[in-house]
Amino acid sequence: MSGSGAAGRRERRDMQRNMERVLQAARELFAERGAAVTVSEVAERAGVGVGTIYRRFSSKEHLFTAVRQAACSDARLQLAAAAATTHDPVSRLGALIVALYRQSLHQAALLDSPRSGAGIPDDARHGLYPALHTLLSEAIAAGQQLGHLRPGDPAVLATLTLELLRPPAVQRISQATGDCDGAAEQVARFVLDGLRASDS
Repeated sequence: MSGSGAAGRRERRDMQRNMERVLQAARELFAERGAAVTVSEVAERAGVGVGTIYRRFSSKEHLFTAVRQAACSDARLQLAAAAATTHDPVSRLGALIVALYRQSLHQAALLDSPRSGAGIPDDARHGLYPALHTLLSEAIAAGQQLGHLRPGDPAVLATLTLELLRPPAVQRISQATGDCDGAAEQVARFVLDGLRASDS
């Protein structure tokens, strides 16, 4: 009895390790090439059989969705950490811009949500976009209260800022500058210069 219990625990640990390898491989591949990646390619990189993936995910789309949700969750944590680095709203805004830029650069295919027929991101009601929109809006509003940022609806200004930080824009900017880290800082300066109050 105890032998069969130990064997069952080993089997569950093996399954868990296999699934961790699958998710890591899927994240790497989807981040590199987007949804064009096949389940066979994920299985090969993970070192498992295709059946191992299909036992947990009924389709490639389900696997992609799971990986994308995990990437967005990780990005939200990174952005919250960036926002917590300073109490100064302008510095916080700059830190958020740089953090999102770097996240978008390395995981563009996972973070860039497809748009619905109305042109609204599919994650407009949940996920990364609203979390970031809230963080940006709050930083902008706090900067306005101190007189450091120009007047205007913080929600609208946050939306304008987000358009510059969508993954396709980030990739184009990085290609134009040829310097990923430098490009993040340039984008932050560009946005902050546009938001600054005229007398600050």
